[in-house]
Amino acid sequence: MAAVTKTFSQTHLEPVRVPVVLIFLPRLDLIISGLTIIAGLLLPLLMTIGVISASLWLVFLSFGLIAVGGALFTIFLGEIR
Repeated sequence: MAAVTKTFSQTHLEPVRVPVVLIFLPRLDLIISGLTIIAGLLLPLLMTIGVISASLWLVFLSFGLIAVGGALFTIFLGEIR
């Protein structure tokens, strides 16, 4: 029994150290899904301003970009498995 307590006292656990820089770096998949959401939001804005001509095809494209980007964003964050 003394040998067991001796080995327990000799084991030393170090805490895991994560560099602060790695915590704040966004992942590439989150950037891509965020960009698809932003592109989906910019298309109707550009149609409203008059930079691009409004068409039903572009409205459906922007809706699809927002839906796909939002779904990918929640999947990559881990909310949906």
